[in-house]
Amino acid sequence: MPSEYAALVAALKLSTTPIAEYAWKTRPEGAFRVISLDFESGSLNADGEKIDRSWEGSVDLFYPKLTDRDDLIEETEEILTEILGNSWELNSTQYETGTGLFHVEWTFTVLDNEEPETEPAAQNAGDA
Repeated sequence: MPSEYAALVAALKLSTTPIAEYAWKTRPEGAFRVISLDFESGSLNADGEKIDRSWEGSVDLFYPKLTDRDDLIEETEEILTEILGNSWELNSTQYETGTGLFHVEWTFTVLDNEEPETEPAAQNAGDA
């Protein structure tokens, strides 16, 4: 697992909003996040070997109250910037009529072999 991804997961677990990797077994009440490392997005090959690569992932935020939008988006983007710099972008925002939740998705790119610049000290509850 890329160290930048691990640092991002740890930082998001320190936030006030519960998070799970890939999926929740049971969706929490209120706002929550899901993070996933989705696919290899680029690689560097030399002498017939893969010597470096990057991965693309996503952070999805779900929340029921529109009044929570600004604070939740700001918190998420601050964490993304702290860990990844500018290697992320807002991908989509929508309202899901089936669940009654607002859904915001960010995509990001992490490098496979870099050490994270910051590592949060502890993690909160929110594992799947």
